[in-house]
Amino acid sequence: MEIYSSEEQQVEAIKRFWNDYGKAILGGVVIGLAGLYGWRYFQAEQREQAEQVSAQYSQLLEQQQSEGSDWLASAKGFIDAQGDTSYAVFAALLAAREAIDNQQLATAAEHLSWVMNNAKDTPVQAIAQLRLARVQREQGNYADALTTLALPVPASFEGQQAELKGDVLQLTGELAQAKAAYQQALASSEQSRPLLQVKLDELAHITAS
Repeated sequence: MEIYSSEEQQVEAIKRFWNDYGKAILGGVVIGLAGLYGWRYFQAEQREQAEQVSAQYSQLLEQQQSEGSDWLASAKGFIDAQGDTSYAVFAALLAAREAIDNQQLATAAEHLSWVMNNAKDTPVQAIAQLRLARVQREQGNYADALTTLALPVPASFEGQQAELKGDVLQLTGELAQAKAAYQQALASSEQSRPLLQVKLDELAHITAS
């Protein structure tokens, strides 16, 4: 490292350094500050947008108490506007339940299918899958219900999935397959399932085909 013997040499060295690198330093500082304030602005915008969506979702929940079946139109508008955000997913689940209460099973199936395709959380997708399969069962669309139930779910949902599959298979007359599904459900369950055991006992006379 060069050692300077006088203040004049040090000043000249500083001047040379500044001439060589000053613009680059200033440019880096400007870019750094721009990036910092740009990031803070972005974060502020994100917070503001999140607060607005949260307020709109809260308003949607309040409207549900007073609008009745007309609320489904408001919910669909909110879902369409919010895309695949968590608020839109929750609104779609609520809309599906509202549609079921109003015997609008096709609308419920539409919302639940949307959740399955747009939810980012696997457990939420599994919840939508099971609810959709139940709706399809109520519609008499047994083949569609079995197709829905063939999709993978987290281990914690496998017991419910297998039991529901057994219910659908029993309705189609596939009793041996229904019994096998109930047995799978029982094996996947960590807790006692009295109702599931009853379903199995009713098929005790059925042998594997």
